[in-house]
Amino acid sequence: MRIGGSCQGINQYGYCTGDTWVRCDSQEGVVALNCGPGQCRRIAADGSGACRCGSIDANGVCGSATGASVANPRVHFTCATSADVLIASNCATETNSSAGFCSTFVTAFGHQTSCFCNTCSVPNAAGQCRSLCSNPSDCRYFATGNFHTCGF
Repeated sequence: MRIGGSCQGINQYGYCTGDTWVRCDSQEGVVALNCGPGQCRRIAADGSGACRCGSIDANGVCGSATGASVANPRVHFTCATSADVLIASNCATETNSSAGFCSTFVTAFGHQTSCFCNTCSVPNAAGQCRSLCSNPSDCRYFATGNFHTCGF
C-alpha cells in the first residue's frame, strides 16, 4: 500500500493502524490521517475503524482528503455519532461534479456544512445539481470564509 496509490481492497471507511486512519478517497487514492494518541477507534475485529469524532458533529467540517484545512476543501468530514467515528465524503463523488467542494450554507436560522456541486449549486434528492437559492441571483459565495448565503 502506498499513500496516494491505488486503493486495492481498502474501502472508503478504512481501518486503524495504531493512531492512523487509513482509507480510500475516490480522488486521492489511499490517504492516511493521524488521529492523535489513542484516537483511532476500531469498530470491528478486522481493524475497521476511523478517527474518533472529537469536536466534529453531524454537521461536520470541510478539509482536504488528509483532514488539513485548505482554501478549496474537497472532503466533508462528519461524525457517525452512534459509533463515535468520522466519515469522510469526497464532494466530487457525492455530487457527481468535478467541481464539487465542501462549504457551508448560512441562513438567518443557522448553518449547514455539506457538499456543493459548485458555487451556489447543490444536489437535490435525485442527485441532480440545482440552484442553492430559490432565486438564483440571490446567491452569494464568500471564498474568504468558504460559505454561501441567499439574499443577505
